[in-house]
Amino acid sequence: MNEFLMLLVILNPFAQVLYLFDLLRSLSVREFLFIHLKATLLSLIIFLVFALIGEKYLLKELFQIRFESLQIFGGLILTYLAFRYIVKGSGANLMFKGNISELAPHITLPYMVGPGTIWISMLTGKIHDFHHTALIISAVLVINIIFLVTFQIIMKWLSNQGGAGLEKYFAILMRINALFIGAIGVEMILKAIVKFTTKV
Repeated sequence: MNEFLMLLVILNPFAQVLYLFDLLRSLSVREFLFIHLKATLLSLIIFLVFALIGEKYLLKELFQIRFESLQIFGGLILTYLAFRYIVKGSGANLMFKGNISELAPHITLPYMVGPGTIWISMLTGKIHDFHHTALIISAVLVINIIFLVTFQIIMKWLSNQGGAGLEKYFAILMRINALFIGAIGVEMILKAIVKFTTKV
């Protein structure tokens, strides 16, 4: 149960609402559901691979990298994304321009698959058997996509009712959330550096 809650918190459906707001606003519910289902399946495969193979075989033996290196790079990505949102606001999602069929990988990385979610997947794989691990990860991803699609339906209904000010409120929330996401990114980098220096 702890791993389920940890993965759900780190995946952070609310933050995804803020970062994917442009897509939620511009796409129909069916289009967004199709794209996010593909992103969810990609994420599930990646999480299960890391849960099954784990840090030892995939990171250390195959790629020969420390987990701290992955953590630092992930922190840099989060910090960069947060900076773009603070500076550019809703125009920061330049990666979402293009063919709808090509958007799923952009949602998967870095909005769903990141160092935190990968680490929780590996931890869950160590604690539980593979079937239980797959159930935990799948349940979190299902909750995530239900939350996003439900929000999109409500948002479009409010827009049809004349709720034009909704975007302004979310622009403010997006920038506030970006401050915390940036701080989390910096914290990830600092913790990885501390772990690395203590091992040397």
